[in-house]
Amino acid sequence: MLSFLVGSPAPSWYDLRDILEEYRSVAVYIDNKGNIDMIKVSSLDDCFLPTSVLVNPGYLKRLKPYYIKLPNFVAFPILSLKVLRKMIEMKHWRAIEYYSKEEFIGGWVLYDCKNCEEKQMLHLQVDAKNEEELYLKHISIYSS
Repeated sequence: MLSFLVGSPAPSWYDLRDILEEYRSVAVYIDNKGNIDMIKVSSLDDCFLPTSVLVNPGYLKRLKPYYIKLPNFVAFPILSLKVLRKMIEMKHWRAIEYYSKEEFIGGWVLYDCKNCEEKQMLHLQVDAKNEEELYLKHISIYSS
């Protein structure tokens, strides 16, 4: 049903919110040209797979998460193990780490937040020059 969106330029965050309103959990990933490459949806209750729409960070070498809706969490990718581990020291923060053999490929940082659309959008827009700036920007969004 959503396949008509794949390959098209990504509409605004708010347009996607309207288009995808019937789904409990959803993530839209775009390519380097800003076109939708992948859409993952889930109607499962959070007690089963609350993060089933998040992809293995290995995909993030060619895709960027553009829109994520998780009703009870905020989630964003982190490709630095040092930053990820520093973030999950905070209360109610957790991470999903992905490895290839012994090598860290990336992870998703999550924290509890009900219906936090604005924070979710801001986390996905973070652009930083170094690890410290990356950490500080995400903490600032959380604290706002």
